[in-house]
Amino acid sequence: MNADSKEVLPLDVQAPEVWEELLTVEMETESRLQVQESRLKHSNPLAREIFRRRFRQLRYQETPGPREAFTRLQELCRQWLKPHVSPKEQIVELLVLEQFLTILPEDLQAWVWEHCPESREEAVILLENLERELDEPQHEVGREICQEKW
Repeated sequence: MNADSKEVLPLDVQAPEVWEELLTVEMETESRLQVQESRLKHSNPLAREIFRRRFRQLRYQETPGPREAFTRLQELCRQWLKPHVSPKEQIVELLVLEQFLTILPEDLQAWVWEHCPESREEAVILLENLERELDEPQHEVGREICQEKW
């Protein structure tokens, strides 16, 4: 053994409690970070939207097989809908909101998604405000174009 090895070896042998304490502190820190990250993801509408898109855009060909595809879908759905912390009503609200946006014409879908509604009520208010704006006289040309698309 060289001098460096002899120097390190006695510390390792003499201080297993120190290593154990360091590992414990590291694990506690990691656990706290995971909790913080979880809270951030839960409260962040953008993160929820990212999980929704990942869930909707997963392709079977991107997975090694059917079991992995199912497992991945399940994981993404849980990240999106948060069934362990979200009440059933909130989950239903998210599903209905998504379907509502899906049935809109594509240009309106894109416009509403840009405004990131977090609820059905927000989406409806956005669309009602847009309709009111288009009903105003200065927007008659825009209304005609929009009516053609509807």
